[in-house]
Amino acid sequence: MDRRLIVSVVLTTLIVLLIPIYFMFENQRQFTFAIAQDQEDVQRGAALYAGNCSPCHGVQGQGNAVSPTTGKSSGAPPLRGFVTELGPDGAPQQVPWTKSRSEDYIRATISAGRPPLGGHPAPGSVVMPTWSDRFGGPLRDIDVDYLVKFLETQQWDLVPKQSTLPADFAKATPAAPVSAGGAIANPTPGPAGTGIVSINTGAEPFKEGDAAAGKQVFETRGCTGCHTVDSLSDARGTVGPNLTHISSQQYNNFPNDPEFLKQWVNDPQAAKPGTAMPKLGLNDVELNNVVSFLETLK
Repeated sequence: MDRRLIVSVVLTTLIVLLIPIYFMFENQRQFTFAIAQDQEDVQRGAALYAGNCSPCHGVQGQGNAVSPTTGKSSGAPPLRGFVTELGPDGAPQQVPWTKSRSEDYIRATISAGRPPLGGHPAPGSVVMPTWSDRFGGPLRDIDVDYLVKFLETQQWDLVPKQSTLPADFAKATPAAPVSAGGAIANPTPGPAGTGIVSINTGAEPFKEGDAAAGKQVFETRGCTGCHTVDSLSDARGTVGPNLTHISSQQYNNFPNDPEFLKQWVNDPQAAKPGTAMPKLGLNDVELNNVVSFLETLK
């Protein structure tokens, strides 16, 4: 028999034998990879939850978290727990509440926020801000997907392990009422009692901006969900300080002048690691505009 024919037959036989063996192990490899990828997505979601959601909804998703800035309870609803639904066999069964909602519902709530009933929040009520960058928030669509996956797993044990988690929740004490000219109470620890380690967060020097445009930034980038401003009907948040008289107040030993405010809003986490306020990703024009708006609040 021709030698080349023999080699061809042998190689063909080997290929025929190896193909099913390859697919037998490939399915397992793909399955293992998919599990690892899902868990990585959940870990990323836990990190995002720790840094952005835990100040209101709690480290364990228990809701009504205490703010490290004001010492007040957020009033935000819990995100953990179970509901009773009918199972495939018609019998009642307990399922995580996230499984009782569609992924689209959870994703839409995170992305676009939850406006108050009637369009106007009652004093002290909680308004969930928008988080997707498509609605003016700081998160990408893929970040929202990570959060949805995390919430669906209910793996709350992951949250305390995240480096993004604000560290001072348990140390917060009730803040004094805010009044014009008074200092904003800050119960969290740090250098000189402020918790602020830097007021240079890399922002450009302040330039006078458009206060009206800054007001729009304030109202569309989630600020009203955490702060109260008496002159704005939709700003009734209690997670962060009351900003009604922000430009005439001091933050402990730091004046709330435009330079300080711009550095703070640019990157709160760099100015005070562990603060409940996230970095909003504002560009230089938006920073100048929103600070110009804050300067009108006397």
